[in-house]
Amino acid sequence: MIEKFAIINKNNKMLQISLKRSLKTPRKGINSNFSIELDAWDRKILECLLNNSREQVSVIGKKIRLRRENVNYRINRMIKSGLIKEFNIALNEKNLGLRHYVVLLELANLKEHSEEEIVLYLKEGRYISWIGPAAGRWSLIFDIIIPENVDLASVINEFLMKFKKYIDEYVVLQWEEGYHFGFKFLGSREKKRGSEFSPEKITLDKKDAQILSLLNIDARASLVEISEKVGMTPNGAGNRIKKLEREGVILGYTISLDWRKLGYEWYGIQLKLIKFGDEINKQLVDFFTKHERIIFYSRYIGAAWDYDIGLMGKDSKELRNFINEFRAQFSDVARIYNVFLPLEEITGYKIPKRALIQKAD
Repeated sequence: MIEKFAIINKNNKMLQISLKRSLKTPRKGINSNFSIELDAWDRKILECLLNNSREQVSVIGKKIRLRRENVNYRINRMIKSGLIKEFNIALNEKNLGLRHYVVLLELANLKEHSEEEIVLYLKEGRYISWIGPAAGRWSLIFDIIIPENVDLASVINEFLMKFKKYIDEYVVLQWEEGYHFGFKFLGSREKKRGSEFSPEKITLDKKDAQILSLLNIDARASLVEISEKVGMTPNGAGNRIKKLEREGVILGYTISLDWRKLGYEWYGIQLKLIKFGDEINKQLVDFFTKHERIIFYSRYIGAAWDYDIGLMGKDSKELRNFINEFRAQFSDVARIYNVFLPLEEITGYKIPKRALIQKAD
């Protein structure tokens, strides 16, 4: 029930405000390589938030049998340490009539602040989502998410006209499907949340788009906050959210984590199929889903390679072991096209605000 997310008493309200202040406080002096240790309580809390990041602190406390003040303290500590980066909403892009592309750049001829200039441009882009620099074949990677009536070529050409002198090579991939397995490092099971809930496209009105935009910024936004910004009652906002959940627009609520805080590196591995068919894809997805080190996969259409997977490993030895394992099992089906190391998530995955608002225009 969405109504349970409403703040109904003073104590819960103070806890909610405390969480938000911690998330918005600049993390001065935090060492990005600093590793933290999780105890059993931390893991239980993270499991709850990965499954539903809108869940109230008091509800989490009852589930894991820990006082809400202690739950609140532990969440704040994980936010301040940089382990919890964002509270996210999972939206059905196809249901919303959005197209998703991934752009990979090999940069060259860079001057002192050239990459900063490119990143700043992307951060201010109307249709840009995830942005991250990388080491290896690719220097910078970003996602473009656009409504169906927006011309991809115009978005790409606008970027190239401004920065072509710094781009040695680029590739644009059309994202087809994917999944993120955030629960694996906890050793627990995730409540099923697929990337394709319903094939039917949904028409949003302006109120729906505004609500989704607010949840897209902060999935923990309360019904009181949402109602004040949208201009309706908390119950009205809650009913709208329930409708969007039923229609499959909202797939769930989760958190994004900084794996480096747990001592892991994230390796990007690109796979090229040499055999094709639904059964081949099923075997690969089943392998990705069950493998304890794979934290996500993406499948593309019309690219030089067919899959990206994210491998979570402690060091290059674990990467090598995985490569040998994959080749032993799938050498007749797919080959490893490329391996690269994402260095940082400059911005996390969000549906660009303009793409959501434009759907209601």
